[in-house]
Amino acid sequence: GCPWDKKQTHKSMIPYLLEEAWEVIEEIQEGRIGPELMDELGDLLFQVILHAQIAEEDQRFSLDQIIETITAKMVERHPHVFSDANKNQSDDELRAQWDAIKKKKLDRNSVLDGIPIHSPQLLRAKKIGERAASIGFEFETTAQIIDKIKEEIAEVEESLAEQDAAGVKEEIGDLLFAVTNLARFVKVNPEIALKDANEKFSNRFFTVEQAYKKAQAEGRVLSLGDLEGYWNLAKQKEAEQKK
Repeated sequence: GCPWDKKQTHKSMIPYLLEEAWEVIEEIQEGRIGPELMDELGDLLFQVILHAQIAEEDQRFSLDQIIETITAKMVERHPHVFSDANKNQSDDELRAQWDAIKKKKLDRNSVLDGIPIHSPQLLRAKKIGERAASIGFEFETTAQIIDKIKEEIAEVEESLAEQDAAGVKEEIGDLLFAVTNLARFVKVNPEIALKDANEKFSNRFFTVEQAYKKAQAEGRVLSLGDLEGYWNLAKQKEAEQKK
C-alpha cells in the first residue's frame, strides 16, 4: 500500500476524520446536496475504511465486523421498527426508549458517563444539559434561563472588577454553559448557531476590512467610529438582500 497510509494510526488520523466530517456538514449547510455532498460523504467513508484497515492489520476488528455491530445495534434500538412494539410513539417517547435501551447495554455510574471529553465543547455542554434534563434537572421556562445568563454576566463583571483572572475564566465558562442551555432548551444547535454567527461576522467584516485597506492605501486613518459605520453599512446591505 501507500507508504503514507502505512505510517498512520487511529490517533494520527483524527484531524482528517474531523476535517472530512466538517466538510460534509458544510456541503449540507450550503445546500449542495448533489454531487458535492456525495463526494464529501465518500471522503468521510474512506476515513472509516482506513480506521477499519488499521484495526484489521492489528487483528482487533474488521470492516465487516463494524457493519455487523452497527446493524445489530440499530435493530436492538428500534423495536418499534423491527418488532411488534408500539409503532405510534412520539419523538420524545422514541428518544426515551432509545436512551433506556442504551442504559441496559452500558455499565455507567452516571447519566453523564460516555459523553466524549474531546468533542467540541459547545456540543458537549448541550449533551450534558440533555442528560441532566433526562432525570428532571431542568429549567421550566426560557425566562429562568435568561435570568441565569444575567446572573452569570454579573459574576463575570464582578470578577473583572476584582481583576481576578482565574475567576474571569471560570465565570465566562459558566456564561457559555448557560447560553448553551438556552440554545438547547429552544432546540437550537449551539455549534451550528455559532458557526452561522462566525460566517455573518466574517461577511460583514470583509466590508470593514476593504474600507480599511483603501484608506490605508490613500494615507488616511479610519477611526473606530468610521469602521463601525462601514460595519453598519454591511448590515444594511445584508438586510436588503434578505428582502
